Amino acid sequence: MLSYFLNKAFYALLTLFGVVTVIFFLFNVLPGDPAQMMLGQNEDSEQLALVKQKYGFDKPIGTQYLYYLNDLSPISFHSNSPDDYTFLSSNKYEASKLFTIGNTTIAFKFPYLRESFTKQGKKVTQVLAETLPNTFVLATSAIIIAMILGVCLGVVSALFKDQWLDKAIQIFSTLGMSVPSFFSAILFAWFFGYVLHEYTNLEMTGSLYEIDDFGETKTIQWKNLILPAIVLGIRPLAVVIQLMRNSLLEVFNQDYIRTARAKGLSEFNVIKNHAVK
Repeated sequence: MLSYFLNKAFYALLTLFGVVTVIFFLFNVLPGDPAQMMLGQNEDSEQLALVKQKYGFDKPIGTQYLYYLNDLSPISFHSNSPDDYTFLSSNKYEASKLFTIGNTTIAFKFPYLRESFTKQGKKVTQVLAETLPNTFVLATSAIIIAMILGVCLGVVSALFKDQWLDKAIQIFSTLGMSVPSFFSAILFAWFFGYVLHEYTNLEMTGSLYEIDDFGETKTIQWKNLILPAIVLGIRPLAVVIQLMRNSLLEVFNQDYIRTARAKGLSEFNVIKNHAVK
C-alpha cells in the first residue's frame, strides 16, 4: 500500500513538474516583454532596467527557469546577498530558515507565485485570495444547478427512452459537452442579458457585490450570479444527465425493480425508493 501511494505521489509530482515547465517556456516564447507589461505605457529605459533586475528578467532563460522552480518549490535555496533575486526577503517570501551553508540559506516556504503583471505591487496569492470567495460561490452554485437539473433530466430521459423528449434531452446533453464554455457565456449574455433584458432584468456584465454611490454599503446581487452559474454548470449538467440516464436504464432491467413494480408500487415510488438509490 505504501509503495502504491509513493508511486502515485511520484507520478503526480512528475506531472506537476511537466506542467510547470511547459507553462514557463510557453510564456517566454510568446511575444511581449513582461517588464513592459508591468510598467504599462509610462516606462522609461531606467525603470525598465530596474524592473528586469528586480524580477530576474535580465538573466538567461535557463537561469530564469531555475529561479521559477525555486520560487514554486517549498524547499528553496536563497542567497545572502540583498542584491540577488533569491535573497530571502520577508516582503517577498513567507519562509522559515532551515540552515545555512556558506552564502546560501536553505528555507521551507509557501510557494511564491510572484507579483501580478496587471496589479503592480500585489502578489498573485493576494489576488487569488481576493477572488476566491466569489469563485467558491460561483462554483458551488454551478454544481448545485448541475446536480439538481442533471438528476431530474436524467430520470425523465430514461423514463421516455427513444421518445422525442429523450432525444431532445440527449441533443441538449451532447451540445452541453461539446460547446466551449466561453462561447456559451457570450451567447447567454447576449440573449438573456441584451435581447431579453426587458423580461429577464439580467445584465450582460456585473459583479456579485455592488457598492452604493457613497461607497459605504456593499450589497450582494444574486441576479448577477444566475447567468455565470448556469453557463459554468452546463458541462457538468450534461455529464450528470448521461450518467443518470445510463444508470437508470441499466437498473430498470434488474429483478428488484420488476419485483417492486409487481407489488403495485407507483412508478414514482419505484424510481424514488429503489431505482435512484
